[in-house]
Amino acid sequence: MMELLRPWALVLLPLPFLAWRALPAIAANAALPVPAPIRGLMAGLSDQGRRRRRRPEDVWIKALGWILLLVALAGPYSRDSILLTPTGRDLIIAVDLSASMEQQDMVLGGASVPRYVAVRELLKDFIKARRGDRVGLIAYGHEAYLVAPLGYDVDAVAAVLDELEIGLPGHRTDLGRAIGLAIKTIEPGPSASRVLVLLSDGEDNSGELTGFDAADLAAQRGIRVHTIGFASNIEADGAEVLRNIARIADGQFFWAKTTADLAATSRTISDMEPTERPEEENHILRDWSLYAVALALCALAGLVVQEIRKA
Repeated sequence: MMELLRPWALVLLPLPFLAWRALPAIAANAALPVPAPIRGLMAGLSDQGRRRRRRPEDVWIKALGWILLLVALAGPYSRDSILLTPTGRDLIIAVDLSASMEQQDMVLGGASVPRYVAVRELLKDFIKARRGDRVGLIAYGHEAYLVAPLGYDVDAVAAVLDELEIGLPGHRTDLGRAIGLAIKTIEPGPSASRVLVLLSDGEDNSGELTGFDAADLAAQRGIRVHTIGFASNIEADGAEVLRNIARIADGQFFWAKTTADLAATSRTISDMEPTERPEEENHILRDWSLYAVALALCALAGLVVQEIRKA
C-alpha cells in the first residue's frame, strides 16, 4: 500500500492554474535574456500565452509533469517486510522420534493419530509464535540430529516438522544424547536466555551420557531445560526421569496426556519464555520519490523538445 510522507504537498496542485490566471503578460522586450524554450514555458503562464494557440498535448504534458513533481515532493513510500526485533533468546526443541512415539493413542481433529503426528501439527503454531527467537530443531531417538539449525526463520523451522518420520534417528530413546547435542548447538555467548524444550513419551534407554548428567552440564552452561511427557499413560520411572531433568536444569516438567494438554503446555511455555513485541512494528520502507522525479523530468524533456521545434 502506497503512503505519503508529506501529504500537505498536494495542496500546491492548483498553483499553476492560479498563476496562469493571475500573472500579467510577459513583455516581448524584457531586459532579461531568456532562452526560447524557457520563454515559451513562461509565456504559457501569462496572458500572452493564453492568446497563443496551444496544442492540447502541451497542456497535458505540463499538468502531468507538475503532478509528478508534487507526488515526488509528497514523499511516496511503501512498507515492505517487518523488521525483526531479536529477543536474544536461543530456543531448541528436541522431538522424540523413537518407535514408541508411533503409538496411536492421540486424537487430532476428531481422528485417532500417532503421537508423533500430533506433535508435528501442534508444535508448528508454537514455533511460528517464536518470532524474534533463534529457534532450532533436534530429532532424536538412539541418535540425535540437528534437523534445523538455530535461526530467525521460524516458518522454515516449522516446515521441517513435516519431514520428520519415526525411526529416522533410531528406534530407541537416548535423552542424554539429545541434551548433549543441544548443548553443543547453543554456543556460549551474550544471549539473554538459552532454552531447550525436550519432548518425549517418557521412555529413556540411556547411553553413555545419562539424562541427569546431560541436564547438569546444561545447567552449568546456563541452558534451561523444560521437559514434556507426551503420552496417554507415562510410566512412573519415565515421568520421574523427565521431572528430574527439568529440576536439575532449572526448568519445569509437563505431562500432556492429550493433544489439548500439549496445546495448553505450549501456551504455558510461551508465557514462561515470552517474546517481546514492540508497541509499533518497524517496516523496511521503499521510497518511490525518485521514480516520480524521473517521470517528471521525462515530461519536461518532452515539453522542451516540442518548444524547440516550434521556435
